[in-house]
Parts: sequence; structure tokens; C-alpha cells
Amino acid sequence: MSCLVTAPADAPEIVALLARLRGLAPLTEEEAERVAGLARLPARETAARQELRAEGQSAPPLLLLAGWACRVHILPDGRRQIISFLLPGDIIGRGRPSLAELCSINSLTRLRHVDASSLVTGGEETPLARALRALELQEVAQLRDQVVRLGRQMAHERMAGLLLEFEARLTAAGLASGGCFAMPLTQEVLADALGLSVVHLNRTLQQMRREGLIALKGRVVTLKQTAALRSIADWQPPPRLAG
Repeated sequence: MSCLVTAPADAPEIVALLARLRGLAPLTEEEAERVAGLARLPARETAARQELRAEGQSAPPLLLLAGWACRVHILPDGRRQIISFLLPGDIIGRGRPSLAELCSINSLTRLRHVDASSLVTGGEETPLARALRALELQEVAQLRDQVVRLGRQMAHERMAGLLLEFEARLTAAGLASGGCFAMPLTQEVLADALGLSVVHLNRTLQQMRREGLIALKGRVVTLKQTAALRSIADWQPPPRLAG
């Protein structure tokens, strides 16, 4: 279920998107204010484990202010494959509103989101437009990485790559520091993203902890050996150029 709430004018969640965009292009003051203005729009909250958008549904773009969601495809027998994760600062459905989503969008935690139609620009060449294109390029790179994980990598390689992706994306949004970040995901969700059984996923995480690669405390993850994790996953940072 979704309920309409009013976002305060100084909602801190908008900082995630601004931080990401400014890391990709030097926004003008007017453009930064345009982005910040989204925080003054009426926001919606969606409870955890809800379908935000059905597969094939066409709708205006949304900015995810808070919470985690995912793109998912569910097979007729109920099995699901999580295609990608949506984190604070992500824009859902950034293309033209007439284009249908290719996957369902499901909430993993409670979400807070606003209409982001005002960010959709025409063909003008502006710093904001370049930054938004760079975000799209990063999403393509993330999809490539997911294909490689599921098609060719072993369990520990898959887990290392996904954790590195989370850390990079959250750091760019100002939501992670020193390799430490909150990850509000169950092992079942991680297993459905990595094509593993929950038992195999758990064993993989425990082995990575014993090897001193990561630390887990509640829902907080710390990457203790980032260089080693990058080597294990053959992982590269996301593209940052906004050209």
C-alpha cells in the first residue's frame, strides 16, 4: 500500500541524488536548485515487500529518496530472479513515460519516492543532461556485471562483486564511508539476486568473514580488504564520464 505524505523542504534524502550528479558533471546553481526542488514535492511512501510497478506498466519516472527496491522477474512457478537493485538517489524509469518497464519494481524496505518528471530533459546539452546520461551508462554497466556474475562466476566472486557495487554506489551518494555501509537485505534476497540457494549464500558469507574479507554486524557491512575483493570479482569501478 502507498500513502501520500509531504516531504519537508529540507529533506536530507535529496542529498543522495545531488552527490551522485555532482560527481558526474559540474551542475550549475540553477540545476542544483532544480534537483533540490524535488524534495519539496509531495512524496509517497510504499511499504516493504510491495509491487511498486508491474512488469509492462508505463509510468512517469520516480526518484527514490529512501529505501531499497529491486527490478525482478518472477517465473510462473514462483521462482524469482532479481535483476538489479535500486538505492536512494536512483531514478526509476528515467526514459520517456510511454516506455514500459521490462521488469517488475518491488520494494525491499519501506520506500520514500517522488515524481521525477521535471528532471527529464529534451535534447539540450547541459551538465544535468550529461550527468543523467552517465547514470544511465552506469546502470548498463551494472547490468553487464550481473550477467557476468550469473553466467560465469563462482559464488564468492558473485558476492564480492555485488558488495563492491553497493559500496561504490552508496559512497557516490554519500551513504557509505571507509567501506562501511548499511545493507538492509535478507539472505533470501541476496540469494535470489546471485542465483544461489540460501544455504550456499550463507556459507559463502561465513567463508568471506573467516578470511577477513568482510565484517557483518547486524545490517552493517564493512569491506575490510577492498583490493582483494576487487581481484576476486575482477571488478572495476562504474564509469564516471558524463560525455
